[in-house]
Amino acid sequence: MAAIPDHPNDDGAWTRLEGREGAALWRRERMTFAPVTMYYVIVPPRQSEIFYDEDKARARYAALIGA
Repeated sequence: MAAIPDHPNDDGAWTRLEGREGAALWRRERMTFAPVTMYYVIVPPRQSEIFYDEDKARARYAALIGA
């Protein structure tokens, strides 16, 4: 049974928006240089996909988990 993946080890404030066995959608609020909000779609074994638009990130997450 695969656990919900944790966020990558990058600086910033992380919030898990969605999570189910083997997949997760995380929001990262980064403050380096300028405030930036990024969305990470994590579905191992593929690498994280990064989006700057929450709607696009949620749509990609839904497509990858088959929702």
